[in-house]
Amino acid sequence: MRMKTLTRIVAAGATAFLTAGLVSALPPSAAAAEDSPLACADSAITKELENGSAWRMCARIHPIKGLILEQIEFKPATGEYEYAGYKRVLDQLNIAQLNVPYDTGHVQYNDITSYGFGKQYLMTQGPEVCSGEALDVDQSFTYSGRLVERTVPGICVQEDPMGLVTHAQETQIGGGTLYADQGTALAVSSISKISWYEYQQRVTFDDHGQIDVGLGATGDIAPGWASDSGNAFFGNNPKTGWPLSGKSSVTTTTGGETTTKEIQSYAGSHWHNAMFKVDFGIDKGEKQTVEQWDFASPGAGTRAPIVEGTGTVKSSAFTSIENDDHDELSWWRVLNPNSKNKDGHARSYEIVNNNTSNALIPDWAPSVTFTNYRSCEEYASDNLNAGCPGKGILDYVAGDTHELTDPVAWVNVGFHHTDKDEDQSPMPIHWQKFQLVPRDFFAQKPTITDSRKCINGPFSSVNAVTKPCTPENTVKPKISDKADGAAAVVPAVGKVLTSSTGTWRSAAQRLTYAHTWFRNGEAVSTGQDYTLTEADMNASITVKVSASATGFPTNVAESDALVWGTPPTTEPTPEPTTEPTTAPTTAPTTRPTTAPTPRPVVKSTPKLSVRLAATTVKPGRTNKVAVTVTAGGKPATGRVSITVDGKVRTLTLVKGKANLTFTAPKKPKGYAVRVSYSGSSTVKAGSTWVRLTVKK
Repeated sequence: MRMKTLTRIVAAGATAFLTAGLVSALPPSAAAAEDSPLACADSAITKELENGSAWRMCARIHPIKGLILEQIEFKPATGEYEYAGYKRVLDQLNIAQLNVPYDTGHVQYNDITSYGFGKQYLMTQGPEVCSGEALDVDQSFTYSGRLVERTVPGICVQEDPMGLVTHAQETQIGGGTLYADQGTALAVSSISKISWYEYQQRVTFDDHGQIDVGLGATGDIAPGWASDSGNAFFGNNPKTGWPLSGKSSVTTTTGGETTTKEIQSYAGSHWHNAMFKVDFGIDKGEKQTVEQWDFASPGAGTRAPIVEGTGTVKSSAFTSIENDDHDELSWWRVLNPNSKNKDGHARSYEIVNNNTSNALIPDWAPSVTFTNYRSCEEYASDNLNAGCPGKGILDYVAGDTHELTDPVAWVNVGFHHTDKDEDQSPMPIHWQKFQLVPRDFFAQKPTITDSRKCINGPFSSVNAVTKPCTPENTVKPKISDKADGAAAVVPAVGKVLTSSTGTWRSAAQRLTYAHTWFRNGEAVSTGQDYTLTEADMNASITVKVSASATGFPTNVAESDALVWGTPPTTEPTPEPTTEPTTAPTTAPTTRPTTAPTPRPVVKSTPKLSVRLAATTVKPGRTNKVAVTVTAGGKPATGRVSITVDGKVRTLTLVKGKANLTFTAPKKPKGYAVRVSYSGSSTVKAGSTWVRLTVKK
């Protein structure tokens, strides 16, 4: 893998360090040592998801490209069986162009290279937009002839629910073993406003390794007056747009004569052609391979058509246009031939792109384009880099004569937007997305449970050695009266007891069960039934059921005890005390209450947001810190303590907020501004901190 220089064009700035783990930079004593750190200082994001999987990466805002994610790495919940620590997936991911041509033919925009998603176009992510943590972005740019230097919360980082991820019922009509997972994902996003359109770049990283890359468009449709011409946003051609209202009055003046007439206008349909640049870095491989898989039928089978897949290694840069170079079943993957999973298969990620391409514009006809990485090739069209100015993906392919070993995918995610009445106003967000899906990156599902971990291939290759499935008991065995299973057991000599097997997760194996009966912890009999004898009087009777399958580990579950009389105690007799007996109390016994025991209060977890007016100040200068505490999306009540250089100030929250003006310490160095929330009757306590740098 080549070494890239990560130029911090815009830093993440005053990042809040959260106890929830959204941002990983911690004091040295708390930093994890299992993996080498990413080369991006305080713009690193690390998040462990609910199931134990984790992602880490570097995030920044570029003045033209907007959100850039680099050094993206994943750690599965299954731990060291797959691999220890984090493993690289991508070197870099960002949008490389957004082309917007109108069907009227009168205008076409390149929103990235003409405007950009950074600078003044970057929007603030307040709590009404970002339900997680909004990370600060430091910016410096020229606007209307003046220098603007500002810090805005511009990158949103949060964990979102995914809903149902897996569902497997091992019996057809229910009642058997059910495996079901509700997943979560790390979402990293930013919002930019280009005139009337507003775009959210949003990348989600789920707990089983998949990456979803999306661009959402909202804001408003292109504004304009109704026109008796086809060359307008609201023109008169019904074939290039859609009516969004009734008729409008249009006044025109020709030869000094003014006329007014009623016309029906049509909002111009248009394309959103988004091109993403995906720089692969599978396990930091020096050499990576691109494969294209195509499918065709050689003929009919006995009951259905035969469909055969053919993988082709792409040895040089290429573009692929649907119906010319591939069809609707084709897909691509990037693999590292020198990185193998536990099954011996090369690790790879597959591109899933089910979007439409604009075949009318050559640069936007390919569904995907692959080139070798070259530093000057930054944009999909109208390239701004002086090393290869004005060029686009077709030029990159034509000029790339090397073997394809360091692949960059240019993924075309097209969307043709025909406006509708409901788009006004504001316009509901519409999405264009593609996915990067792990293919053999793991030997099994990276969230697999112990009771399914042996399932790997056909039954003939079930793994009973290094990853055996262990039967899992979910309901304990139960002792009952064999003569009347529904009745309570009344012990008596000669009464026959019987035992259920309990309920087990069978791990897709046919389990056999063995019963062993115990008296006061000593085995006395085997079999499903047991007859009580005089020896069982004043004893505790239990049964243990072992569940097993040939070649797999056995697991055991024990029933609750059936107690007959007074069993012997196993507790030792306490040593006699030599201390005198405490005098009896004369206090009256408290009367029992008849009121029901109150239900315990389940406290919610708070979210703390801390923002400094300035993250770097001179010694002795005043500074401000703003604290916001919410729980369940609502302002919290109570008090917060703010500690700076050992000095503590306690403030009362007002509508969930508190502000403090303080004097910076006189000694130049880095300080932690710590905020502790004391909690309330309904909200747990919490704490967080931000870094303050004091420089002369």
